[in-house]
Amino acid sequence: MLARSICLLVGYLCGCVLTAEIVARRTAGQSIFELGDGNPGMANVGHELGSRAALACLVGDILKTLLPVLLMSRVFSQLGWAVVTGWTGLGATLGHIMPFWHGFRGGKGVTTISSTIILMNPLWGILAGVVGVATIILSGYLSVAAVVAMAFYTVVTWLLLPADCALIALAFTAMQVVTHWSKLRGIRTGTTHRASLSTKFWARFGR
Repeated sequence: MLARSICLLVGYLCGCVLTAEIVARRTAGQSIFELGDGNPGMANVGHELGSRAALACLVGDILKTLLPVLLMSRVFSQLGWAVVTGWTGLGATLGHIMPFWHGFRGGKGVTTISSTIILMNPLWGILAGVVGVATIILSGYLSVAAVVAMAFYTVVTWLLLPADCALIALAFTAMQVVTHWSKLRGIRTGTTHRASLSTKFWARFGR
């Protein structure tokens, strides 16, 4: 349990480095929390600062998950790749969602979760991403896609991966529900905007 706790802690500290904040400060001289909807994630960065800034944010969020995973996998190789990845990625996601230096108020953790599940099991992680994209197109909402993709991955991990991974996947699903709850509620009230991917798809191919 000590090894798992260390993985979680190292992942958390790395996750607290909000790439979006660094990119926004360097690009616009402002905090990302003062731009757009205030979410320190790729979507908000892209909307406010452009595609290059969004790409930089994406790469940074992937690296802050990948690098601690690589480190911990060397230190605690006896746990196995999937287990180390799961606990470290969970920590990175908690750090992104609840950074200690910003009153434990951060982003939604979509990139850190996506990176973790792909690293845990590339095949099923990528398939979960495909399910997510299909859900965006069919439902029209990113928030719905985030929850559905993780629910799909959770079912797979319960069947195929170690128990640690199944519990972590379930935790990720719960996080996606909590962090996207306002957007999910907004679908009923009409305050949540439809994803541009869905709008463009149906505009092109008809409904």
